[in-house]
Amino acid sequence: MNSKNVKHKLNLFRRYPYWKSNNCIYIHIPKAAGTSLNKAIYGRTLGHYTASEIQSLFPKLFVKAFVFSFVRNPWDRVLSAYRFAKVGKTNSMGMYRPEQYQIPQFDSFERFLFEWLAKQNMDKIDFIFQPQSKFVVDNQGCLLTDYLGKVEDLSVDIKYVEYKLDKVINVGHENITSNRSDFRNDYVNDDMVELVRSLYCDDVKRFDYCFDKY
Repeated sequence: MNSKNVKHKLNLFRRYPYWKSNNCIYIHIPKAAGTSLNKAIYGRTLGHYTASEIQSLFPKLFVKAFVFSFVRNPWDRVLSAYRFAKVGKTNSMGMYRPEQYQIPQFDSFERFLFEWLAKQNMDKIDFIFQPQSKFVVDNQGCLLTDYLGKVEDLSVDIKYVEYKLDKVINVGHENITSNRSDFRNDYVNDDMVELVRSLYCDDVKRFDYCFDKY
């Protein structure tokens, strides 16, 4: 096990007390409204870990605790990830090695999709661009969470989480990138829409998303 993997595993063990004391495990999918949720539940951000790796390390807790996550429209999410990478930060956190994205392929969202994202290995790319399903399903494709809400229905779906945890969760918008608008406006042709559908086909199908509505 290399030093990076050792550090990653140690960080998981450091998060264990938060999950145990709250009897809940929130799977924070990158760019899916998770920063505010983490702070509301745990009092701090805990990072991005897959349900599978948490289950593997802490099987008893995983069975006992309430495990949940929130997913986001893939077309909206990849645009948000692009903006995050391009700017290099949000109003609450920075991007790891932001200089790697200061390249011509990031000059426009269209160039980013066709000249950069389409050429990447989606399993090894930075986690902000990885498919959401990777965070919540096992190797057989089975969903590991007890509950899966949608960012688009956050105000309604969070009520079930509040019920399960028996606490009020005030969700703000701490980790946002400026220049937010209807994501569909940035898709200037059908080829862009179809490319994202292809790259994130499992997310689109599994989580029942389509481009034409939130």
